[in-house]
Amino acid sequence: MKEGFKAGSVFVGTVIGAGFATGREVVLYFKNCSPAVGVAAGLFLGALCYFFMRVGALAGDDNLDGFILKKRGYLFDALMFICSFITFTAMFSGAEVLIMSTFNISHIGILSVVLAAFIAVSGMKSMKLLNALAVPLIIVFITMIFIKNGEYTKVGNLNPFGGVAYGAMNILPAGAVMARLGKSTSKKGAAVAGCTSGVMLSVMLAMIILVVQNQHGEMPMFDAASAKGLKVAAGAVIYLAVFTTMVSALENAADCLIKIVPDKRLSTLTVCLMAYPCVLIFSFSQLVDYFYPVSSVAGILTLLLLAARFYLIRRRDGVFTT
Repeated sequence: MKEGFKAGSVFVGTVIGAGFATGREVVLYFKNCSPAVGVAAGLFLGALCYFFMRVGALAGDDNLDGFILKKRGYLFDALMFICSFITFTAMFSGAEVLIMSTFNISHIGILSVVLAAFIAVSGMKSMKLLNALAVPLIIVFITMIFIKNGEYTKVGNLNPFGGVAYGAMNILPAGAVMARLGKSTSKKGAAVAGCTSGVMLSVMLAMIILVVQNQHGEMPMFDAASAKGLKVAAGAVIYLAVFTTMVSALENAADCLIKIVPDKRLSTLTVCLMAYPCVLIFSFSQLVDYFYPVSSVAGILTLLLLAARFYLIRRRDGVFTT
């Protein structure tokens, strides 16, 4: 049980990031949707948590790329790079927008990238501490804004496609983490992790959907908090979420380039230089609105490939025979 709760918390911490805390992802995927769709999306993510842990257990010493293709290739690395690069670029832009809106200080985006690159190259020990601080603060922040905003209307459509796309968008980086954890976690522990993460994400997604339903800015949760006199607190919490997401996305993207650019410092610098023109061309909201759906497509492709491979292996082992 204990290992399952820990694994579920890791999954929640991986999914909850800057897009979650700003509310921009929710506006993109759940616009005009009922909170029930958010609940379903949270449960779907919980199911994916369980699935990836079981895939990790079945894969053994293989990574996900080797599991899908039998021999290690570039497919999974390419899909992971696409998702990580998109997220990193959005966070690069988001840091600048957020600090400028909160404190009227410019060039924070570039300074944040420099610090993120240093941490990504030096190691992730400090990031574990930052994530341990960021996730509870984000949960408290979302709950506080939900309570302070008062009464809500429950109207909205029940279109499930936004929830599926949202889950697929998040699952590549989160799924890779859970697959590694699944190698040392029992089936019961994986089930506990899926249930725990599913319930937590369902509740938070439902709250965010209700909070941002009448918001139209680049960062809807920040706008809602500012309207309630919590501008500085919201800016600090969301920036922490932006920064932790930025570092993890940069680290993932740089790792994906290791086979092409063997030096970690050079691969990290390459990702940063690739992202800079994108930040100059697109705003934060455009980066999320235009490119996060690409991450959803990459996630859906990965899920289909993994599900097919998982089924074939289990069928070979006689699990699906009568």
